Amino acid sequence: MDKPTIGDDSLKNLTKLFTRFGWDKRLSELSEEQILTTILIMQFSKRLEEDEQYTEDRLNKLLLEYVSNYDKQSKPVDEDPIPF
Repeated sequence: MDKPTIGDDSLKNLTKLFTRFGWDKRLSELSEEQILTTILIMQFSKRLEEDEQYTEDRLNKLLLEYVSNYDKQSKPVDEDPIPF
């Protein structure tokens, strides 16, 4: 079974991770460890805005649709490591 790779794009890594967890699991069925692993994989994967297949406009549209209080002038959230 393929494992996620640091530096690969996040969608590829999440696909590998969810294949390990099982695609039939609901979010509420994931353990705390599985949720933390998902967050870590997303943080250590290639950033979406660095991926040539996604334009800044497309990413901004998604943020406007799904994130409250977001505007195009917002700065990214501080990227300090998770404190644990």
